[in-house]
Amino acid sequence: MLLEGLGKVSFVNGILRIQALAVAADGNMKESGNIEIPGNMVADVINGLSAGATGISEKLNENASSSKSDKSSKKEKPSKNKKK
Repeated sequence: MLLEGLGKVSFVNGILRIQALAVAADGNMKESGNIEIPGNMVADVINGLSAGATGISEKLNENASSSKSDKSSKKEKPSKNKKK
C-alpha cells in the first residue's frame, strides 16, 4: 500500500482507523487502503514510526555529509604544465 496522504481518521470500538491516500494516474487522490491499529497499540506504533523516520533522516544526513566531503577531497589541483 502506498501512503501519500491521510484521509478520514476515526476511533471506534477501540480501533484507530486511518484512510490511506495515494495519487492516482489522473492526478487526483484516491484511497489506497486502510490502516487499523488497536487502541492499546497506537502510542507504540506512533513512537516506532517516529524513531524509524528519525533514524532514516540521520542516515540520509550522514550520507549527504560524507558525499560532500568526498567530492571536496577529490577536487583536482590545477596542473602546472608549462608549454615549451
